[in-house]
Amino acid sequence: MSDVDQIYAGPGIFKWGIDEKGVLEPDGIIIDLTQGGITFTTTTTYFEPTTDQTGTAPVKSISTGTTGSINFETPDMDFEKVTKYNPNSLKVVDATDPDKVKYQVTGLAGKELPRRRAVIEPQGVVDPARFIYVESVGIKFDMNAAFVLDNNLRLTVSAMAYPSLYAIPKGLLYTWGDITATA
Repeated sequence: MSDVDQIYAGPGIFKWGIDEKGVLEPDGIIIDLTQGGITFTTTTTYFEPTTDQTGTAPVKSISTGTTGSINFETPDMDFEKVTKYNPNSLKVVDATDPDKVKYQVTGLAGKELPRRRAVIEPQGVVDPARFIYVESVGIKFDMNAAFVLDNNLRLTVSAMAYPSLYAIPKGLLYTWGDITATA
């Protein structure tokens, strides 16, 4: 019989820059205002060999890699956070008036996204068994500003989860549950 206590709902919090114990690092960021929820999905690619005798029907499937994606929108328009995860963003403070600040985003190619461990936590939940730690996350930033009558301004956050070559086990993509559990 199913347990209805294992049906979870509610908004989430995204934290980027988490140490191996699950604690936010000093230069990490927290985005705790979302609209439409946070989704985390994985995608696995496969090599499916065929034989002449089976035509286009594969005879087996061999996984060739798995990545993940994290997507959400936030009304948190704090560009100070954007400068931490977007290598194309700059903060400029006026030389004569430090209260005058602007943020600039360049569009040139060749900048590698910084990757850090992230966690998705349900709002108001302290049980780490409900957390999803994503080992190596690069945040892709694209502006999607809408100035409309019946909605508020939001930033779209799309993050890519990569298998970590430095984690144990090698290739770790994500951990569901208490990150401090050991074997």
